[in-house]
Amino acid sequence: MVKTLTMSDRDLVTAVLQLANLLNRRLSPIFEKSKITPQQWAVLAVLSEYEEPTTLASIAKKLLVTKQNMTGMVSRLSDLGLVDRKDDPKDLRSSRVELTRRGRTIVDKVRPAYEQWRDALDVPERDRATVQRVLDKLIEDLESR
Repeated sequence: MVKTLTMSDRDLVTAVLQLANLLNRRLSPIFEKSKITPQQWAVLAVLSEYEEPTTLASIAKKLLVTKQNMTGMVSRLSDLGLVDRKDDPKDLRSSRVELTRRGRTIVDKVRPAYEQWRDALDVPERDRATVQRVLDKLIEDLESR
């Protein structure tokens, strides 16, 4: 019999990793209809914030992943016809990425369901703000190491 961990049994890192895994599992049904993963959604959502094509490095930085990881993710999204990658005329070693019309349509279609799911989480607004501050602090601390 496997014992379920309670909050008092978890250390902070374990709890955050478990939360990330649980979020991915619970979010997957929202994205399945569009045939994307939660990780692909994150890239598409970031790209939707840009009016102009942007670099892989800027997306990677925003998502806190390596440029190599981002290259693979963008390649898969390109294969799905959701993003276009073009050479950067200012830097021949770099490329720029933007949403395709199909990618924009998926973002516009999925975003309301995602936001509704997110907003329905049973966490009071005051606690959400506290959790956000703690997560921001952890990220800041880890980035500075």
